[in-house]
Amino acid sequence: MRLAVCDEQGLFASVLATALDQQGHLTVLTTHEPAVLLSSAAEARIEVCVLDIVTARPSAVQVAEQLARLDPRPAVVLLTDSCRDGVWDAYERGLFQGIVNKACAFAVLTAAIERVADGEQVSEGWPPPERRGDNGVVDALTSRELEVLRLVVQGHSTQLMADELGVSRHTIRTHVQQILRKLGVHGRGKIARVAAAAGLLDAVRSPTAERRPR
Repeated sequence: MRLAVCDEQGLFASVLATALDQQGHLTVLTTHEPAVLLSSAAEARIEVCVLDIVTARPSAVQVAEQLARLDPRPAVVLLTDSCRDGVWDAYERGLFQGIVNKACAFAVLTAAIERVADGEQVSEGWPPPERRGDNGVVDALTSRELEVLRLVVQGHSTQLMADELGVSRHTIRTHVQQILRKLGVHGRGKIARVAAAAGLLDAVRSPTAERRPR
């Protein structure tokens, strides 16, 4: 399978491309610049593009729109921890054949790539479309906040969460406060109920949402 990897973090793009090659794929293009991807995609005859663009322009949605005009058209897998700026609308329109949370394990990504190449549309590490709703909660939480949310739901103490994630208690408290703010609740006791209503528990309890090695 001929792949392209385009991620704003050039080092991450290179590491990911190497890992995909080791899985038997052929990464023919690796870049951190959307313009390079767009100028080379047709000639490289890319089958699947693994993409993450959050701050640069053109945006991930705009890149997907331009890739959709190519013949042959590559499938696009958005590998990201931030689904904003019309990403889910683009998914519903078929511009993204896959959306994978960066908190997912590498094996989940490779399986998603293969499924997309077979013509499926895949969402991994995010609640299914009918559970996402319109409140933007899922989009607002970062991958690390999803990890902390998972541990809170499992009843872990601040110290246990700090040990699990290898960070300080202060960092954990900061993440918890951000989660509470984004969920619009006060106190950890209400987190699980609100997260379930927002469709978040499918992601944080699923084995597909385990941490990916960095």
